[in-house]
Amino acid sequence: MSDFREVLESISESPCSAHPGFSAALACTRCGTYTCAFCASSGAGLCRRCLHAAPELATRRARLAASLVDGAALLLPSLFLGVLRCLALPGAPAMKAPVVYVPALLALLVQASLIRGTGASLGKRLLGIRVVRSDGRPAGVWRIALLRNALPMALCGYCVWFGLVDALFIVGEDRRCLHDWVAGTRVVKAPRA
Repeated sequence: MSDFREVLESISESPCSAHPGFSAALACTRCGTYTCAFCASSGAGLCRRCLHAAPELATRRARLAASLVDGAALLLPSLFLGVLRCLALPGAPAMKAPVVYVPALLALLVQASLIRGTGASLGKRLLGIRVVRSDGRPAGVWRIALLRNALPMALCGYCVWFGLVDALFIVGEDRRCLHDWVAGTRVVKAPRA
């Protein structure tokens, strides 16, 4: 407990890096620079330099690989159960049993938990990238799940060409797919812990 008090006292005794006349209220969550209450309230705990620094965009290759990993994590367990069911019950249709879809549901719940905590699905975490809002703030799980994932899938059901158009938007300078524009997000390299 005394270590915690010492840290708090050292922060409150240090001057703000942007406003030397003010004492620091906390340390920047990204770089550790001391910030005053004014800086902290305007940038969600970030110093001015980190607030205005644009994170490096994720590569197209990393985004594709992350998408493939996420798709495999969602589909392969269900397909494996379908094959086992087909081998055990040769006359029954493989993918008609509800138990086959339980792994996909579990994978979706794990993915939602990962996204809520870090802004990155399993594939994105493995490749060191994450989803943020256009202004660099963390993207909420509902923004990611509904606008980036569910809406494009629903639109692909109505128009098959939408998936191709959505993916082709990534060749732009911003490296943002159409679903990124709709959700107001971008995919950036995740800072290493």
